[in-house]
Amino acid sequence: MSMDRSRPPEAGTLRLLSIPRPERHRLPNGLAVAAVRRARLPEANLSLVLPAGADTTGPGRAGLASLVAKVLPEGSSGKTSREMATMLDLLGVHLGVAVGYDSMILRLHTLSGQLESALQALALVALAPDFLAEEVDRCRGERLDAIRRSRDEPAEVAADVMADLLYGDHPYGRLTRGREGSVERLDRTDLVEFHARRFSPRVATLVACGDLPDDFNDLVTDCFGAWRGVEVGHGPPDTASDVASPGIVLVDRPGSGQSEIRMGAIGLERGDPDEPVARVTNAILGGLFNSRLNMNLREDKGWTYGARSTLSLRRSRGPLSLRAAVETAVTGGAVREMLREVEGEMRTAFGALTRSLPLRFETNSQIAGTIAEQVIYGLPDDYWSAFSRRIGGVSRDSVMELAARMIDPDRLAILVVGDADEVLPDLEKLGPVTLRGVP
Repeated sequence: MSMDRSRPPEAGTLRLLSIPRPERHRLPNGLAVAAVRRARLPEANLSLVLPAGADTTGPGRAGLASLVAKVLPEGSSGKTSREMATMLDLLGVHLGVAVGYDSMILRLHTLSGQLESALQALALVALAPDFLAEEVDRCRGERLDAIRRSRDEPAEVAADVMADLLYGDHPYGRLTRGREGSVERLDRTDLVEFHARRFSPRVATLVACGDLPDDFNDLVTDCFGAWRGVEVGHGPPDTASDVASPGIVLVDRPGSGQSEIRMGAIGLERGDPDEPVARVTNAILGGLFNSRLNMNLREDKGWTYGARSTLSLRRSRGPLSLRAAVETAVTGGAVREMLREVEGEMRTAFGALTRSLPLRFETNSQIAGTIAEQVIYGLPDDYWSAFSRRIGGVSRDSVMELAARMIDPDRLAILVVGDADEVLPDLEKLGPVTLRGVP
């Protein structure tokens, strides 16, 4: 039987979305607990969510939250880094610390038989880090080496410069890792002060998902009940309403065989009433493989392996960015085509956003992650159950209106990282070009 490849197959029946609601509990010290019991496998995921992201540090301390996250597991309560690693290995526990602009999350995966010991280990890392001077120096040195190496990666350079073009002195105007100058100045005192100021049970949430015992809340109390901390303010950073440096910027990389192209605008904050419209707009523009941007630059022109757009929704207004890597010779044409798509179907976007939703709730780790997301952004428990309905209510007119308002070609930050001798003449046909160095 032959298959008609001239048109895509019809989508199947939409899967019924079943979203577990967490049991909520609060310890006397203020620590919030959100637990989902799933006894399918003898395992559990724990996430301690804290308002200790990169948006809490000033320009002079950019990279501090990220360095704290790196050093945290490297020695606690008198245990050295090696002793901590040995203890976790013997427990069969995997622990990691992730930091973004809006939060820091300590994540731990364990077999349910080791849950009590895993909770103790999590408390040890979170509440009693030693920030040993030698570990701080080692981790800071590794971070500085990584920052210096990133200057040789065009995509890394583009990410760093684009953040500054979009946000300037705003907390979102620098990467979470910081820059060389600010990281060099950080020392043990900075890390100790950050931990004392940002780690508090009054604003923390422990998210748990998996095979949890009936006395789970008692175990949490035993491990975290004695935790004390200061009052922590955590309002979102000031809203950035306009792009800090609109226009075309070129970072020269002599001899580069290809160019990294970025375009950016200021988008929305998480939970904005227009969020469903913005998600559909991004999906149509460049969020899907068969989006306008990718079909033009990859499938039609053959200029790139992939072109895409990304909508970052944060506590304050995050960026909407477009990106592509193209051969040097077609840089100007690629920028022109990307602008055309910005100025320039709905069913495909709806299906991709709603039919993939059940995939977010398949594993304990994914469920814990979505609950942590709700905690960070203050989303209601019915946020995901109402998601498909809200996406389905988006109209073509609302997409066009939001796109025109949010993606004004005259207010875009346009960045090219490439060989100036080769690409500058074509770029200048599109408007004035500012030359800029690698940060």
